[in-house]
Amino acid sequence: MTHLELPLTPLHEIDLVEVPRLQLPAPQHRIEGRVSLSTAVVHPLTAEEAAAGEADWLGFLTAEASYSDYLLLSLTCAFRPSANGDPFADAAVGVRLESPDEPADRQPIAWSISPKKRSRPVQRATTVGLSAKLAIVESTLEITPGQGREDLLVIGMGERDSDPEWRVQATSRHPLIGDETFTLIVKATAGAPVQAHVTVAATIKHRRFGLIPYRADLPATLRTIDLRRHTDRRDRNATAALPTGGA
Repeated sequence: MTHLELPLTPLHEIDLVEVPRLQLPAPQHRIEGRVSLSTAVVHPLTAEEAAAGEADWLGFLTAEASYSDYLLLSLTCAFRPSANGDPFADAAVGVRLESPDEPADRQPIAWSISPKKRSRPVQRATTVGLSAKLAIVESTLEITPGQGREDLLVIGMGERDSDPEWRVQATSRHPLIGDETFTLIVKATAGAPVQAHVTVAATIKHRRFGLIPYRADLPATLRTIDLRRHTDRRDRNATAALPTGGA
């Protein structure tokens, strides 16, 4: 297994803007101080890092290096409680991957995403584990027959597609408060430009108006990430433990 240390990038406060609806006049309500989004971490993976100690997989990646690049992209979204007590009901974070001016068969995809399924809050991730064949190692939720129903807090979808998404749901046990780290491995055509377009949405349960959907008003620097230029220089010093055996 390969372990990569992630730098703690700063969080930037972003505004939530009420989604327009036919029955509501403009302008839409704007909420401040409830959501923050981090500067993205981008780390191009070497064949040795991506192989995670698997000799056969290392040989494949080395041979494929002239055709495909693998890049790690990670960002954190922080959800804060409201002074008036109106809680988040749910939220969504989406990433649309694109190689501008490239044909459909040369567009990037999310090779692996994390989290895929989780029912409990965790602290902000500072380490990413990669197993053989570039699978992000995570603690998955397993429900055994007779164990009963477990409410899911986070569900990730869109693996091997160009538009992965995570949906975060408040549960009876855990309100939607805290930091959530979302990570994906991007497979892109070697040398091709790669952009990630980020969207954040949330639903707030107002005591007076009920459930109201919002979208984050992201500045350009957070909304569009150039993976070829956005590489954090600090990741060059990231430590990677490369065992001799496979995962």
